[in-house]
Order: sequence, then C-alpha cells, then structure tokens
Amino acid sequence: MPTIKARKASDLASVVRAVREESGLTQTELAERIGLSREYVVNLETGEPTLYAKRLFRILHELGITVSLEYRDDDARA
Repeated sequence: MPTIKARKASDLASVVRAVREESGLTQTELAERIGLSREYVVNLETGEPTLYAKRLFRILHELGITVSLEYRDDDARA
C-alpha cells in the first residue's frame, strides 16, 4: 500500500487522479458518485485548491501535523 505525505492541497492532485484512473472511473463518474460537479474533480486533479483546503493545510502545517495518504494498489483491490 503506497504512502504519500501531503504537505499542501496540490499534493493530493496526483494521488486522486492516479487512483481514479486505476479504478477505471472517468471524472464525470467520480463526480456523480460524490455528488459534486465534474469541474470540481478537474480542479482537484489539477491542484486547484479550494479556500477550505488552503486554510486546512496552513493550520496543519502550523501545528506540525503531517498528513499521510495510503491507498490500495491494484493487487489489494482484487
């Protein structure tokens, strides 16, 4: 299970895109599943952080909190 440290909102972009693509989902399909627009998913995958995400990561950084993302690889999904 790969682990990635996220220090800013844009660090999430490549992970979201890679896992979505590995899952065989289009941006539209993911957007429908989570109840958001395709545009939101596009912005997320291109590293366009929301105001909320920017603030959250500033707070986490100030408090010395590190965010680690773990996701299952293809073998674990089978």
